[in-house]
Amino acid sequence: MRKHSVLENNLNDDFKRGSHNWLLHARYVRGEHAMCVDLAEKLQKQTNNTHIYAHFIKGAVLADAGRLQEAVDKFHSCIRLHPQETEPLKQVAKCLYRQGRFQLALEAYLEADKLSKHPDPDIYCALAECAWSLGDAEHGIEWARAGESAGGGERAGALLAKLLQAVGDQTGALAAYDYALSTHACGADTLASAGALCLKAGDPRRAFQLLGEALSQQPMQHAAALTLAAMLLQHRDVDAGLARLKAALSAHPTCVAAHSNLGLALLTKKKFVAALTCLQRSVWAAPLSSRAAHNLGYALLMCKRPASAFCRLASSAALHPTQQYTVLLIAIALERLGDSRAEAAYMRAASLAPEDPLVRLNLAGRHGRAGRLMDALEEARVVAELLHRAPDAQLASSLATLMGLLRDAGVNLSELPSNSVMAEQPTNTNEDTQATTGLGPDEV
Repeated sequence: MRKHSVLENNLNDDFKRGSHNWLLHARYVRGEHAMCVDLAEKLQKQTNNTHIYAHFIKGAVLADAGRLQEAVDKFHSCIRLHPQETEPLKQVAKCLYRQGRFQLALEAYLEADKLSKHPDPDIYCALAECAWSLGDAEHGIEWARAGESAGGGERAGALLAKLLQAVGDQTGALAAYDYALSTHACGADTLASAGALCLKAGDPRRAFQLLGEALSQQPMQHAAALTLAAMLLQHRDVDAGLARLKAALSAHPTCVAAHSNLGLALLTKKKFVAALTCLQRSVWAAPLSSRAAHNLGYALLMCKRPASAFCRLASSAALHPTQQYTVLLIAIALERLGDSRAEAAYMRAASLAPEDPLVRLNLAGRHGRAGRLMDALEEARVVAELLHRAPDAQLASSLATLMGLLRDAGVNLSELPSNSVMAEQPTNTNEDTQATTGLGPDEV
């Protein structure tokens, strides 16, 4: 509430004898809004509606109550009485921003910047937020840098990192987070965002450290708990991941990603009813989320319910037609239903991701089951080349099983590169290898 006392000092002769501004301010910060408004109206009657701080406090109370347009009118009264003061203009801009009128808010902040006698980091950060909301990330970055130079602290640093990440400058965003964390005592939200970015950049050790710090500050920090749960699930620590997901849901009960990840984690523990319940809740919470529908369809397919799985997967594909794994699962569901459209779905998935070994391996299996052994061998050769470039032990094991079946069928395997196929036998089928990527769409 420092800004209110600063305005009070500037506009009322530094608490001259008999001033009640201190009492207005004290009642406002204590939350005694009804008494505060009564005193403000009394002061306005005594001064014939020329008491600037009374107008300002009434505007602040109205803004806190969500009556934004009335608050704007009160702040305009302050501006008319003292046109050179920046604080009422900043409050007008803040109300406009909360109303979603971002362009008007930007213009108001620019006018406040012109009136300000010194660089104001609050104005620069607010300008960056307005630019972000208007889709002008480049100017937002400039204002965020200005706010950081003016002493904006954690807010300016986190905002700069967010804007740099939005324009694809991941290295710059990491540098901005590092600078903010090294120069300021950052809160849990900034630590969680920095940890998520480090995880995305391939630095899990640093990400784990930052997420742990965020949760030590705020144990129910939703984003940190969700990101840490994703890391634990990636490393197959399902029990610890479940605990973090439950913490995330305690803080945010309608979180789609938390429900979806929880369902997929329960699926790996073969708790099928609980998994389907969680995944269904994620779909109810976000009926237009292609990822939620994809994960529910995958779980239904694992539970041997291909008809229900096809319905969910078709909904996901309608929302995101170019997701190759969704199309692949549709093909598997159609094949299990004995539908002739399965062939076209397999080919569609391969056309969407011609360099994906999982998709091509499933297509090879489809050719083999349909009796097209030479086509299956050709697809297996492509998969072997892809795995030679990017080794994957589980897919190589599944490819070895497929090659064994083709060999038993009398196919000559001399054309296949021998160093790309592992000798050991897998414990699952090539279709079930999708389980290893099931967590991917909802990882933070």
